[in-house]
Amino acid sequence: MGKEKHRDGVTIINKGQTRSATRSESWFAAVKKVHSRCSTKWVCNGGRVRSILEALNTVHDLDEALGQWREKLSNKEVSVILNEQVCWKKGLEIFEWFLKKGCYELNVIHYNIMLWILGRAREWSCIESLWNEMNARGVEPVNSTYGKLIDIYSKGGLKKEALVWLQRMLSRGLEPDEVTTGIIVQLYKRDREFT
Repeated sequence: MGKEKHRDGVTIINKGQTRSATRSESWFAAVKKVHSRCSTKWVCNGGRVRSILEALNTVHDLDEALGQWREKLSNKEVSVILNEQVCWKKGLEIFEWFLKKGCYELNVIHYNIMLWILGRAREWSCIESLWNEMNARGVEPVNSTYGKLIDIYSKGGLKKEALVWLQRMLSRGLEPDEVTTGIIVQLYKRDREFT
């Protein structure tokens, strides 16, 4: 039984069994055990996404890496591609490529993914720019958008900014869901303002 080492140094056993694998590595292992000429759309798309992710890791020119799949990717595939980006710069570059090509209608889910990626990297000015672009393009933020923004600013130690996002959310008539409420409670707990 052969084994492969992946980027995180995790060993994946070829028959789809995983040991201490990350989410994406488990997914890749599951895709490996299916024949490439399958009839189910999800598995075939999974193979395509895997190929795209490998191309993005090896080819620096996005037109070359993504060009052959231009206009052929579903919203879900675009989401997976963006979500798998570890480096915020690469993620933003890919996101902008999708925007520039004009053949993809990037929706609130794609923007949420990018806000999360930029938030993990603490790229506050990029977050503000992306927010402004999102509004300029008419992409309406939803509950989860505000929840992500509150979460990333909170985790970044920017309590006041996190609460500004909460105010923006409330001013649009949206109520925090359970997850966002939990984030807000944790924010106050960290500052010992709520016990």
